[in-house]
Amino acid sequence: MLKEEIIKRSPIRILEKSIHGGLGKGNLGVFTARKGVGKTACLVHFATDNLLQDQKALHISFSDDPQHITHWYTQVFHEISRAYKLEGAMDIYEEIIRNRLILHFKRSGMQLDAVQSSIDRLIRDSAFKPTIIIVDGFSFDKATPSDLKFWKNLAVQQDAEIWFSATLQVEYPTTDSQGIPAPISQFADDFTVVILLIAHHDFIELKLVKDHDARDVEKLRLKLDPKTLLISNRRV
Repeated sequence: MLKEEIIKRSPIRILEKSIHGGLGKGNLGVFTARKGVGKTACLVHFATDNLLQDQKALHISFSDDPQHITHWYTQVFHEISRAYKLEGAMDIYEEIIRNRLILHFKRSGMQLDAVQSSIDRLIRDSAFKPTIIIVDGFSFDKATPSDLKFWKNLAVQQDAEIWFSATLQVEYPTTDSQGIPAPISQFADDFTVVILLIAHHDFIELKLVKDHDARDVEKLRLKLDPKTLLISNRRV
């Protein structure tokens, strides 16, 4: 199958349609779940979808080191190419990873000044302008309103959408009136889209709990396959 057909048939197109065309530039979205449920896999699938569309992706990690992150991308791309029988897969992979950059920061401290400096240097030295920014491992339980303001300003400045992972500290966290769990609930107004991952016996459900300003949100009817690490449009 050709790359263009894969882009067209991707289940991420279903997700974008469900959230009014997508997250949108200048906005923040988040996948939230307990540790190990599939947040990073969703983020990497999203970023890879952008890379396949010849867009640039910046992956910022406060947890995994660059080698581990690179492995995630290799694994997800391998599963995409296998599932869709992608023609010229290796050549395409070598091509798209040129549009991906990885920044890694130690978990101790938020280091947002360092994040800003690194991004400024990327843009200045390599003219790298991402359309999607992935932020994995950011500690929302230690975050402040000014931290979220930083990320929002970054999204607007870069004219990019930013997708986060957020780890639930307990299995059944408290939720706000919209069903947004802690610790994300304290920053609910900062996020345009919130997606909760719910582990079932043999799949992980993607549940939309906030969609822009919509009063009623759609059921996504999407899942994450824990074996392939890909988002699927099989009904759940």
